Amino acid sequence: MCGIAGSLSRRSESIFSVKPAIELLQHRGPDNSGEWHDAHIALGHTRLSILDLSPAGHQPMSCRNARYWTTFNGEIYNFIELRQELLALGCTFDGQSDTEVLVAAYAQWGKACLEKLRGMFAFGIWDRTRQRLFLARDRVGEKPLYYWYDEEYFCFASELRALLALLPHRPCLDPAAIDLYLHYQYVPEPKTPLHGIHKLSAAHCLSIAPASWQIQMTAYWDLEQIEALEGKPTELIGEELDRALPLSLRSDVPIGIALSGGLDSGAIAALAAPRCRDTLQAFSVGYPGHPPYDERRQAEKLAKLLKIPFHAVELLTEDFVDFFPTLIAMTNDPIADIAAYGHYAVMKLASDHGLKVMLSGHGGDELFWGYPWVVKAVQLTERKRRSAERPIFPQYVWKLIESLGQHRIYQRLSQSGKVPAYLRTLLQKGFEFSRLSPSSSSLVFYDMLADFRNGLNYCRNIYSPAFQEQIPDRNAWQPFDSREHDHLPPPLRICDVLMKTWLVSNCLALGDRLSMASSVETRIPLLDYKLIEVVTGLRKSHADHNLGPKFWLKSLLKGIVPDELLTRPKRGFEPPAREWMQAVLHRYEKLLLSGSLLELQVLSSDAVDRLYTEFRTRQKHIFFLYKLLVLEIWYRTVVLQEALCV
Repeated sequence: MCGIAGSLSRRSESIFSVKPAIELLQHRGPDNSGEWHDAHIALGHTRLSILDLSPAGHQPMSCRNARYWTTFNGEIYNFIELRQELLALGCTFDGQSDTEVLVAAYAQWGKACLEKLRGMFAFGIWDRTRQRLFLARDRVGEKPLYYWYDEEYFCFASELRALLALLPHRPCLDPAAIDLYLHYQYVPEPKTPLHGIHKLSAAHCLSIAPASWQIQMTAYWDLEQIEALEGKPTELIGEELDRALPLSLRSDVPIGIALSGGLDSGAIAALAAPRCRDTLQAFSVGYPGHPPYDERRQAEKLAKLLKIPFHAVELLTEDFVDFFPTLIAMTNDPIADIAAYGHYAVMKLASDHGLKVMLSGHGGDELFWGYPWVVKAVQLTERKRRSAERPIFPQYVWKLIESLGQHRIYQRLSQSGKVPAYLRTLLQKGFEFSRLSPSSSSLVFYDMLADFRNGLNYCRNIYSPAFQEQIPDRNAWQPFDSREHDHLPPPLRICDVLMKTWLVSNCLALGDRLSMASSVETRIPLLDYKLIEVVTGLRKSHADHNLGPKFWLKSLLKGIVPDELLTRPKRGFEPPAREWMQAVLHRYEKLLLSGSLLELQVLSSDAVDRLYTEFRTRQKHIFFLYKLLVLEIWYRTVVLQEALCV
């Protein structure tokens, strides 16, 4: 795993060094760094040595008489097979790294090489003959790639702070992106919180040449293109997982696993342990007093069964509070996921034990229906389609029902702890029924979540008037509700949106930044693209969302993992969320009440004061205030580069 950066100039005489970005990426690659310049282009790289530890893996790296130069972040898991294919075509190699195979593959096949790559990657390749820069990102977005351009320069980097170091000016906040963040708790890609800075979308590539200065963007993979697959699901999924896992275990350094007490990480541990010849180690986190959400005992029990050395760290509230500004700075993006500290702590623990590579069970929930609310969204969307085909009410009646379900008082009552549980359940059922209106968005999805719906209510009043005017559309769901995909079955559409929002912009973004903060590479076998293709292809022929959570995965794991693992409720590295949020809101209150978001007139000071007063007196608005605090600290530490001392 590595850090990459580059700058392209429209005029050859105005190219500049990328050293400032490389210095900010040292944590991603502490073993080695390099920079290469040519007319129009500068490429930089920091290296975390995992495959071919020799100097032959140094980057930026060239190929074909120095025609092609690359800076590459990630791992090409099938590089051995590709190397053999390229050798048969007459290619020669100086070392054993996957980077050398990647640049040779691009030299041989051009953009079509992406169809052959199995792994996680973000890279840039400069073609000196054609004078063209090519960037690409892996299919699910495990590796990040930010970029910015104007009329003279195009810059890219692995992290936002590194990219900012290359820009001629500080970008301003993007109002539409900030509004999305306050609904989702992250900014959905390809947007970022800063105007003019983008993320290259997962499964996309782009090219740009100084001569034309036009960005050509292409999607090279999509769930919609996957063909239906017939066969026995457990057999086909098991066979593909058996092929994917050994590829993700290729490494010239020891490997560990982030082990909770849940099914996904437990399955990866059980499948990987026999293949790692007693070198695999397990790492976990826990909390004082072993509360019900502390899964150390279950994780340690599984580790002992698999004969894996087990290590755990206990997370204290006071340590989380002290570390909070540093944690937010490490994420590079504002992501208000309270689980971030647990992910960081387990990777730091692994790093302290000398590990550079960790396996993760991420992706199982997104691929195998691990979230009950997502299954409910699919079911409601299916009902919505049937309702549209055979309307049971006139349009004006549906509009009335929809308006009632969205009313603030209705929403408040349906979520109030003071309302009896049976009545809250009835109100929630009423809201779900209101979402069946043919006039509303074609999918029922994120608007199922109370925190998402609350975002709209809060955002009606939280912004300053000047900032509010700059938000073009008040429907935060609309960017992902394009009706051009209405022909797709609801399960496929919802899986696609889930992977392109929550998975990539929250889970994978946190996983990458918080592991790389400790110079650790995370590998995710359940997100192997061929495994995703098998599951998606089967799903087009066999409906599985009504069979129960992770039915296919559990079926193939019977006899491989302990039975109790198949029935245990999902938790992951779940922290004492309310306690932690309250603690940081008290400690860092002054940062928000006299901070940059007020100075920039993003927020209304009266509205923030009112929310904080109700938080102090009635313990209300905790999660929304937490999102505001994360945004404030992110802006100060990442954009302004402040060192906060509170």
